[in-house]
Amino acid sequence: MGCSPCSRRASGASRSRAAQAGDRRVFCQAFAGRPGRSSWLSPRVPYHGGSPTTKEANLQQPSATARPLPAASPKLAPCYLLDPATGGSGTDEGRMKVLGCWVLALALAAATASCAPRRPQSLTAFDGRLGDWTREILSDSPELATQAGVSEDAAGGRFKDRLDDRSPLALEARRSAAVRRYAELLALDQRSLSASDALTLSILREQFEATAAGAAFEYGDFSPLGGVRPYVLNQMDSAFLTLPVFLDERHEIRTPDDAEAYLARLEAAAEVIDHETERARIDAGNGVRPPLFIMDATLALLEQALAQPPLQQLYVTALQRKLEAMAAAATDPAARAEMQQRNAGYLARAEAIVRDRIVPAHRRAALFLRADRINATDAAGVGNLPHGEEYYTAALRIETTTALSPDEIHRLGAERVRGLTNELDIALRRVGLTDGTVGERLAQLTADPRHRYEDTDEGRAQLLADVRARVHRVLERAPQWFGRMPRAPLEVRRVPPLLEAGQPGAYYEPASLEGDTPGIYYINLRALSEMTRIDLPTQDYHEAVPGHHFQTALAQENRDAPLLRRLLSFNAYSEGWALYAEQFADEQGFYEGDPIGRIGYLRWQLWRAARLVVDTGLHARDWTRQQAIDYLIATTGDAPGVIVTEVDRYVVWPGQACGYELGRRKIVRLRDQARNALAADFDLRGFHDAVLLSGEVPLGVLDTLVANWIPEQRRLAERERRRR
Repeated sequence: MGCSPCSRRASGASRSRAAQAGDRRVFCQAFAGRPGRSSWLSPRVPYHGGSPTTKEANLQQPSATARPLPAASPKLAPCYLLDPATGGSGTDEGRMKVLGCWVLALALAAATASCAPRRPQSLTAFDGRLGDWTREILSDSPELATQAGVSEDAAGGRFKDRLDDRSPLALEARRSAAVRRYAELLALDQRSLSASDALTLSILREQFEATAAGAAFEYGDFSPLGGVRPYVLNQMDSAFLTLPVFLDERHEIRTPDDAEAYLARLEAAAEVIDHETERARIDAGNGVRPPLFIMDATLALLEQALAQPPLQQLYVTALQRKLEAMAAAATDPAARAEMQQRNAGYLARAEAIVRDRIVPAHRRAALFLRADRINATDAAGVGNLPHGEEYYTAALRIETTTALSPDEIHRLGAERVRGLTNELDIALRRVGLTDGTVGERLAQLTADPRHRYEDTDEGRAQLLADVRARVHRVLERAPQWFGRMPRAPLEVRRVPPLLEAGQPGAYYEPASLEGDTPGIYYINLRALSEMTRIDLPTQDYHEAVPGHHFQTALAQENRDAPLLRRLLSFNAYSEGWALYAEQFADEQGFYEGDPIGRIGYLRWQLWRAARLVVDTGLHARDWTRQQAIDYLIATTGDAPGVIVTEVDRYVVWPGQACGYELGRRKIVRLRDQARNALAADFDLRGFHDAVLLSGEVPLGVLDTLVANWIPEQRRLAERERRRR
């Protein structure tokens, strides 16, 4: 029940592991104690991965998929600091940390920026720095560049034949680059910036600060735009799951060169999968491994992939479909025949790559997980990991863009659950459901077969048709509420069957920045017994319109915003808007005459409030998986299959589920403040434009945007009165 925003990964490799690790250590020490800085910027988590011989053998050879990051300035020589914990002993912890003085200098300069007089910087200097960061991030992530639909110039070179480098060395370089970018940002002088550039800088400051904090932890996954995840191999977004879908949906084939690029990426996929297995093995050596139930869920998906013949795997079927479309577009019969012959060769090569390289990589991942199961426990929360409390604090900061503590979030969730439970009690009594707890009555309601689609191909087709019709009706009315409508089209699709078991009930995939691909609303049809007509309308408003599609498309279509801003994603803002969209649909009377549908809306609101309780319970209060499942069953009355999938999602993605309700609260509070301040001058279309048109922003920046809009709207209303 809910959406799963796309994970944006980045890549690249440059300096030595020791130098990069040392940079982060000194950086975090320099900034953690700064007056006015957030305490969640925690010290670096030590790295202890395997024997030195094995580690060096694995990491000294750069990956073929790597793109080097910019090197340190040749004018600054490296400096050396002894580890104070051991006095410089010969162990990993006691080794001398090689530090790039360029980062240290930037950090120290930034720390004293408020005291040192500066010469005003030109706009071109800021634009140049912004361009450097953008090219670096896009060059580091060919998959992000492909998804965004940017040009090769914007991405710093050709990328359509490469995948993101997920090797240990690349992750180390990525973390160090995030720390360096934050130090570079702090060194910038804001006094000469335009209002637009100052807004960009404030947005990037939040993003770079949060990711620099995430870079302090040397396990799991890390992305400069997508945050942190504790487990490399998991049931949601490991490479063996995401790569076939990425190639299917994002790699276009219009020419033979595109087909060759597809095959090059297919060749690289096996290496990427092996790199993730290698990193999972290193993490396990450091005491970081998924809970046993996550291992088993991941193993089940790997075994499902291994059971598929190569010709039936999405890697090959996607290529076949794309090649057939390319051949069909040829108007000359001779050219079409030649193309079909060439396409047969492409398919034969793809089958061989899957059979000889990708399947063995899947097998190696499965063998590792089977061997490591004996070491796993059922401990569900990241609090059980090294520096787990600090890790969760950093994850919450990234996912919510607030400084709220786990205890504060837990209390907010419990309070909201109580209020919604009381409201649902009244609504259920009105439809004749009076016996039992609210959760029991919700379970009784959702179990009623009258509210379900048939679990058949015909039932699935009917569900998709109903969703498309509902989306169309909302789009027709939307100009009443929004000053600007998105240009990007929206498609409704089912989740690919290969991914159904590990994915949530629905999620939204954004259109490309250039509009070459549509926004996609995915619906998980693994079992229609888990999908009800009660919940479906609210899910549509959340994922599609006026939820994620409006918010994401309008942000991407803002050509006045720099490219890097249009690439950013802030979970609390985007999920908060989508949850607000559900509430807005209720406020606009979408459920008038449909008391059952409104109960579905309230149940969804209850789910998001309960997530605050469960996420913080798992990761800060040592809840077990079963405790979380039992709480959600008792609170929401949802199907156990849905709840298990959701709880497992919270386990592998700490903090993300907290962004929904915290973001909704912020938007509703800002709307109330604006309405009170403007009275009759309040304009809903203008408010929505103020919230949406600047793109995704941290919640603190959203405060500023609305505060600036209020006097502007007051002046517009006054001019309109004078004109009349």
